Amino acid sequence: MSRPESIENRWDILYREYPEVYEAFSNTPYEPTVYEQLPGIINLCGKSIADVGAGTGSSSLALAQCAGKVIGIEREAAMLRQAQEKVQGAEVDRVAFLSGDALALPLADNSVDLVTGITLALYPPRQYRDFIREGLRVAKDSVVYIGIPPGWYGGDLYDVIEDVEKVDDEVDRIFIEEFQFAYQDIFSNQEYETVDHIVSTYGFIFGKKAIEYLKRENKTMIRWKFRVYWSE
Repeated sequence: MSRPESIENRWDILYREYPEVYEAFSNTPYEPTVYEQLPGIINLCGKSIADVGAGTGSSSLALAQCAGKVIGIEREAAMLRQAQEKVQGAEVDRVAFLSGDALALPLADNSVDLVTGITLALYPPRQYRDFIREGLRVAKDSVVYIGIPPGWYGGDLYDVIEDVEKVDDEVDRIFIEEFQFAYQDIFSNQEYETVDHIVSTYGFIFGKKAIEYLKRENKTMIRWKFRVYWSE
């Protein structure tokens, strides 16, 4: 079966059927990276971390460069397999991946220092309440979520992307107003280098309107705004 031009913002299809595209998307370089900026906000050094929604493992392995122990939790089997295959050498003692759901973490109460969710995709948005409650149950110190603030879905192409329910306002309200999380915004540029690359990864995910714009403008970089939320 041939690959479609785009999955039109269907992240569930991406995770289940195209983990290699997610891998290419997540590994396209960011400057500066979220992980370079995060220690200036949250102390990660030597901490035990449950990284929820670990995907193909990139976030867990990046966190492990500073953390003492990282447990990546992922429910999609195709992505979990890729994550497990990446662990090698010294990482074996510090990084492990488990099958599990963000809404019912397979961990005991107060079993890690931090629970993180790096652009964790939950739908409908009310599910973030369950993630937060589960995170607070499992974490001794804090729950940390890195998401996209209102008006930045898809980065600086927010106004181009169509036919998708943009739920970031509700997610923002849940973290800040309902659960009283602190937050700080950070920025990063993602450089794809060629139009072909950005179309086959970013465009494949975010839709045909985005693809048309990328080609017309000869665009190879996306500017992102991320919001770091944490429980105090």
